[in-house]
Amino acid sequence: MTARLWWLLAALWFCGVAALGAWLFVDRAADDRHRARQAAWLDRVRAVQAVGPALAAPSGPPETPETPAPEAPMRTAVEPERLMTHVRALAFERFTPAQRQRARGVIAHALTDMGYTPDLHGYRSGMNIITARPGRDPEARAVLVAAHFDTVQGSPGADDNASGVAVVLEVARRLKDRPTRRPLRIVFFDEEEQGLVGSAAYARSPTRRAGLAAVVVVEMAGFTCRTKGCQRVPPGLPPGLAPDVGDFVAVVGDLEHVGLLEAFRRASGPDRPPVFALPVPDKGDPLPDTRRSDHAPFWDGGVGAVMVTDTADLRNPHYHTAGDTPETLDAGFMAGVAAITIDAVAELLDSDGP
Repeated sequence: MTARLWWLLAALWFCGVAALGAWLFVDRAADDRHRARQAAWLDRVRAVQAVGPALAAPSGPPETPETPAPEAPMRTAVEPERLMTHVRALAFERFTPAQRQRARGVIAHALTDMGYTPDLHGYRSGMNIITARPGRDPEARAVLVAAHFDTVQGSPGADDNASGVAVVLEVARRLKDRPTRRPLRIVFFDEEEQGLVGSAAYARSPTRRAGLAAVVVVEMAGFTCRTKGCQRVPPGLPPGLAPDVGDFVAVVGDLEHVGLLEAFRRASGPDRPPVFALPVPDKGDPLPDTRRSDHAPFWDGGVGAVMVTDTADLRNPHYHTAGDTPETLDAGFMAGVAAITIDAVAELLDSDGP
């Protein structure tokens, strides 16, 4: 073997070792960045969990007999049976166009009884139900509260999502005549089960999207399980971060709009279901299960949005089956979710910030 060939082999070996070393260095640096981002995200999740009603307490010196304590903020109470009346009225399959039209009639009738004027937002394959009431400030952007009303084929959809519709109807009723700075929009989305079709059609409208300060989507709000281990967590969420008993309501929001989550944490309390608030980075891409409802198109459009949920099939064994009936729901829990949602939305409607 000639000296020139030896030198060539040595050079190739050296280049290979150098390339391997560079690859290992870059890969390790990428791993370090990923771990740092993960740690920062988990710190933010824990910080949001620490926000609660105590933050609303007045600051300053202790109260004295000469200085009466300020009146506590009013806490909304919701009648479980009122919610169950809506659930039972919608507890039929809402999959075909005719079935969905029947559901629209039920919802429109309930809104009309409250004094709203329901309208339709039509798109190629379906129709959303929309209504609104104004705020005091004509320049303020609106808070939208929504739920989808359709089901998968073969399911009466009591939890998915007649429970969400019932909660939003109660929000609409309780806030109908309450003066607030911001306008309130109420929307019931069609064809969520077909790939978020109705909400995507709404969120694609630049004029509708530009007028929004925040979006609250209620996605399944009536099921509990109370044995240890009955609650699962979405893939990608570290073990031990979320409770393993399904008696809490999850509020999932994008990391860029954590203030929305904090409003729900402040609306929690000992007489209500615990709130597990989860901010997710990158519009939910690292946790695909957090994108499975009508808030996702608003995330993609840059609008702050949260999903209020009992966590669906991570808890409810009747999800997308014929067994999803009103009898399986926990009416008291659903009333607690409604109370939390009403008070959080009321806070957002009166907020001055973005």
